[in-house]
Amino acid sequence: MKLNLIKKSIVLIGVFTLFLLGVNNASALTISPVRIEVNGDPGTTIIKEITLLNDNQVAGETFYVSYSNFEAQGETGSPLFVEPKSGLGTWMDAGEVITLAPAESKTIPLKITIPDDVYAGGYFAVVFFGTNPNSGDGGQVTVGAKTGTLVLLSVNGDVLEAGGLVGFNTLKNQIFFNSLPVSFQYRFKNDGNDRVKPEGKITLRNLFYLPSARLDANAVSGNILPHSTRLFNVDWIKYSRDKNYVPPTSFINSFIDKVSYQWKNFAVGPYLARLNIVYGMQDLESSKTVFLFIFPWQLLICLALLFIIVFWIGKKLLRRYNKHIIEKARANMINTNNDANNI
Repeated sequence: MKLNLIKKSIVLIGVFTLFLLGVNNASALTISPVRIEVNGDPGTTIIKEITLLNDNQVAGETFYVSYSNFEAQGETGSPLFVEPKSGLGTWMDAGEVITLAPAESKTIPLKITIPDDVYAGGYFAVVFFGTNPNSGDGGQVTVGAKTGTLVLLSVNGDVLEAGGLVGFNTLKNQIFFNSLPVSFQYRFKNDGNDRVKPEGKITLRNLFYLPSARLDANAVSGNILPHSTRLFNVDWIKYSRDKNYVPPTSFINSFIDKVSYQWKNFAVGPYLARLNIVYGMQDLESSKTVFLFIFPWQLLICLALLFIIVFWIGKKLLRRYNKHIIEKARANMINTNNDANNI
């Protein structure tokens, strides 16, 4: 048991969020693609290609191939790798050792042989390329950098599709906001026996029920593995500050900075946020709605003051204009009377 935990820990240390990255690097190795999603029938063989690039411009590298099954770990979508005693990790073959010269790129076949007697559903594994061999004699574990490609296989057949949304709200269930961004969270539970990739939108509607924004509900194309729940985060924002942004310290500069930020992220009033999700081969649907209110008070104060100033100036100008018209009319009347007296 302790040995298995050690192996899992070593693998997890060597892998850096494979679900989220499009390019993986370990010991100057770049692998493409980072994720392979395939379908197949029992008893068939699937062949996919993986491209390896040695980023080391000076020295050659030797990489050793290994395999692991994986399952969901928590709600983040991060995979937990386990030793493949059965399942997809034992059905794959990409060779044993690959040697790459400096800056050399090589494409290798990944062969997946699906047994005849497997059940329909999802099977998940990763093919690793490491700098050190696998466990040696006596169960010794060699520590080294590993990177790899996730493989998500769906075996065709009578697949159970079940699950749906189990929650949708703003971060910390917040209702009132000073300005954008507004962060949404939703959880999706998969009770089926194959992976699910939900697709859909979060539609924001304003006070007049007109759409103000449509947000991609699964921009990372994340999968939910069978019998697990995944948390998704979606942000509504129009303008993002620089990563190195430092807020001003003085009150006036801070106030002006907030007003500028709220103007670039302008949103005010009540909003309805509706999440609509479609998932599965049967295009099942699930939806939820939340209410929120945005009140950018710093910006509204400035707009109110601006309106008062414009109204005051306009009123003054209107008075002057009316006075000018009246004086001009009086002058015309006097001239008319004088002309009449001279006749």
